[in-house]
Amino acid sequence: MSNAIDELADNINNNLDKIDFGDLDDIAHNLGDNDFNLFSGDNFTTKIGKILSGEFATDFPNVFAAIFNVVGGVFLDVLPIIILIIAISILSGFMQSLKSQSGGDGVRDIIHFVTYAAVVVIVLYAVADVTVMTGRTLASMKAQMDIIFPILLTLMASIGGMVSVSVYQPAVVMLTSGVMQLFSYVIMPLFVITLVFSVVGNLSSTTKYDKFISFFSSLYKWILGLTFTIFLGFLTIQGITAGTHDGVSVRAAKLTISSYVPFLGGYISQGFDLVMASSILIKNAVGVAGLYLLFGVVLTPVLKIAALILGLKLAAAITQPIADARISNFLTSVNKAFSMLLAVIIGAAFMYFVTIGLIIMTGNIL
Repeated sequence: MSNAIDELADNINNNLDKIDFGDLDDIAHNLGDNDFNLFSGDNFTTKIGKILSGEFATDFPNVFAAIFNVVGGVFLDVLPIIILIIAISILSGFMQSLKSQSGGDGVRDIIHFVTYAAVVVIVLYAVADVTVMTGRTLASMKAQMDIIFPILLTLMASIGGMVSVSVYQPAVVMLTSGVMQLFSYVIMPLFVITLVFSVVGNLSSTTKYDKFISFFSSLYKWILGLTFTIFLGFLTIQGITAGTHDGVSVRAAKLTISSYVPFLGGYISQGFDLVMASSILIKNAVGVAGLYLLFGVVLTPVLKIAALILGLKLAAAITQPIADARISNFLTSVNKAFSMLLAVIIGAAFMYFVTIGLIIMTGNIL
């Protein structure tokens, strides 16, 4: 028994040495202090070794500590923006109440324009920061997919999952090229268009673009919903079918070796099992380490956008009774636009997560 375990460990180490994880090490190393860094200074290969040995289970206290650090950092980043918006809105309401009797509508419009412009500048600063963060997150996820999926599919092919590889390969290409391009070049422009209409539509009480905002929001929801449905439906159904076919093929090959090779058939079959077991363990460990890297890249922008959405909703609720209604309406419209960015990141991460999860589950065909 101990000899088999030692031989399995040797096979795992030998196979790991043949795989180049340099690019994934760079992505893990580039996770900043404010990111959800589950690697804690480890490179990608070291993390795979900890997953294979079970040492990753001891990291859970560090995981919760890292989450709290990220939440605290996001809170401190967003809080000044929300406080400043609320303060300007309160000042706007106070100034308008002072000028309502003597200044007339002209003074009220000037006060609204000045305070509204100040709120827009602050919000656009947050928008620029979050937009850059979203683009960087999508680019990082695409880079991970381009690196990790070929490794996983190669390991799956090495254990006899040829049908699964033929199914997952076009799905992976669709995800890394089609879906990510759709998010970058269709959904992101829809976010910008919605934001522009939100700004312009609340400059004056006579300018209304609510229907345009509603149209672009609906268009974005339909595009996102159809993309998720088509991709995940195809991937799930085809992946289950392919895994069953590969399982039958591998078992038939093992039975043939064991039955028809004189004298040495049983030993060859056992050696075949050992090689497959090492490849399966490596494939699953690479997939889990990839999920670690995914969470590290995604969590901080998701929390920051969610905090901005909640903060702007609070600001809209506070400013509604004390300031011009157009400021509150603008903050509500921006919330809808931010929801697009949040859905893009979560949607891309979810499809990435499901694809890796299916690859991990499909290839276990011993």
